[in-house]
This record gives sequence, C-alpha cells and structure tokens, in this order.
Amino acid sequence: MVKCAACAKFMSVNDGVKCPKCASASHRECVGLSVGAVISGKWRCGLCRPVTPRARDPATPIQDNLCTASGSPVCEPTDGVTQGIIAEMRSQFIDMKAELTKEFKSFKTEMRELRSSVYELKSNIAGIRTDLIISINNVTAIETRMTELENAFKMNDFGTVSKLEQTVSDLKTTLNDREQESLLNDVEITGLPEQKGENLANLIPFIASRMDMPLDERDIVSVERVGATKISQEESTSTGTMRPRRVVFRFTRRTTRDALLQKARERRGLTSAELGLEGAPLRVFFNERLTRLNRLLSAKAREECRLHNWRYCWTKGGRIYLRKEHGLSAFRIHSNDELQAVFQTN
Repeated sequence: MVKCAACAKFMSVNDGVKCPKCASASHRECVGLSVGAVISGKWRCGLCRPVTPRARDPATPIQDNLCTASGSPVCEPTDGVTQGIIAEMRSQFIDMKAELTKEFKSFKTEMRELRSSVYELKSNIAGIRTDLIISINNVTAIETRMTELENAFKMNDFGTVSKLEQTVSDLKTTLNDREQESLLNDVEITGLPEQKGENLANLIPFIASRMDMPLDERDIVSVERVGATKISQEESTSTGTMRPRRVVFRFTRRTTRDALLQKARERRGLTSAELGLEGAPLRVFFNERLTRLNRLLSAKAREECRLHNWRYCWTKGGRIYLRKEHGLSAFRIHSNDELQAVFQTN
C-alpha cells in the first residue's frame, strides 16, 4: 500500500501510475489519465511537470469576463483534478472534524467521570478523617480514664493491699510457730552412719547410754531418717562418699529431750567412732528439730554471723537467737527482714 501523491489516500500500486522522475504513485483519476492509457517515459506527475506560460488562445474568453463583475467570490476552478482534490480534502476535513468532535465528547465524558470519582474520593477521605478524629478522641478518653483509675487504685487500694500482705505474713508466722510447737519434743541427729537394715529404735537408746543417759524404749514415740542422701563435702569427691540422712525421733516428754540435748552440748565434737558405731568416723550433731522455714532461717543466720564476725548463733525452744559478743544482748530472729535489720543497725 502506498499513498497517492495527489489526494494523499492509500492505494494499491497496481491501481495507479508511477512518475518516472520522482517515483511517486498517484491515482489515474487524480492525474487525468484513463484506465487503459499507456504512459511514456517522458510523462511527469503534477509535482515534476515544469510550469511554463502558455499563450492564450484569442478565442478563449478571459476568465474575468466569466466571473461576476461586482467583486463576487473567486471563480470556481475549471480543472476537474483540482476540484476532486478540493472535494476530497473537504470530505477529509469533515470526517476529521466529526472524529475530533466525537473524541472531545468522549474526553469530556471521561473528565466528568474523573471529576465525579475525585469528588467521591475526597468525600471518602473526609469521612476517614472524621472517623480517625473520633478514634483519637476515644483513645484519649480511655487513657484519661485509665490514669484516673490507676490514681484511684494507688490512693484507695494501696493501703488495703499492704494490710492484706501483712495479714498473710502474720498468718504464715503464726502457722510456723504452731508447727514449731508441735516439734518441741523432737531431736534431730546428723552424722550417724547409715546402715542397710538398721534398727533405729534400738540404736537411739544405745547412743544415749554411751552419753551416760540411759533411755527406755517407752521414752521414744517414733524414730526415722528423713531427707535425701547427698555427697559429703568433707570427703574426697573421688571416693564418692554418701552423706547419711538425718535421724529424727520424738520423746514422750520434753524434759527427757532437753536432758539429752544438754548431754550432747557437754560432749561437743562427738564422733560416730566415740559412740561405738561402725563405718568412717563422722562428727555427730544433736539439735532441736526445726520447721522448714526455721531451718532455712537458722542456716541464713549462721552464714550472716560468719560474714559479720558474730560469735554466737543458737536455737532454744524452736527460737533462733544471735549475739555478737559475750555479755552483749541477744536478738531473737523471726524473719529474713529482721535478720538484715539486726546486722544493719549493729
């Protein structure tokens, strides 16, 4: 497909003629050639044809005479090719105008739709902004309310919580004291070698007799070993010596228990070999039996005394006492707080 040099329309090469000079194609009708006419090599298209003035035939009427004499519009051209070109151009301009009008209408419609969409988007953004402001105000109100509740809790309920905590602490102390009272007839022995199949009911009277305190089986209510077996820290770790469990037994009378503890104090440093027991010699300790809380508190008190160079820490009647030097006042310890307070103020 090529474009006609005269009317600028697309055409097939076989439907027109080609200029031998410029090789441009044109419709036969546009250049005034009939369908079956044969062109020579000297033929030229309208663009290549030289413009030469021609002598006017005297018989040809002057063009001005054919036009209206009173300044009318320009006379119509008489060339059929030119009239065809003008008609074609006018048709193209009309089509172009219609197409442009259609495009402008479509563009106008799209602009209206776009404007409507922009207005809708703007409205949605305004709604979102309003909702966001409401949400921020709600969050601010909630934060203010939470602050008020926290302040009210601190002002009104702090004292109540402190009282409840103090009440719980007092109840724990009371229960611990009651439990300790139930152990006032008990004695705890550590360091007794543990034998498989041992008879503790016969062992306790035997040990008491070696301490010059004869006991009858009726003086003892119960006897047993308690706690878990542990590796002895005093022995070499290579031997893997197991530390014997504690032996606890209960007397029928408290006076009997106190007498046995007094004998044990008189023979401080007693070993299992001195008591006639088999196995490696171990130091044997006789103590009052304490509750779990008092036992932990007593161990903590002994550690603090060692760190602060206090000389005395002992138990009596299930109570824990401290004394810095001989002749000074003794302090009874009920809790860890009291223990820390004693060493901070003395």
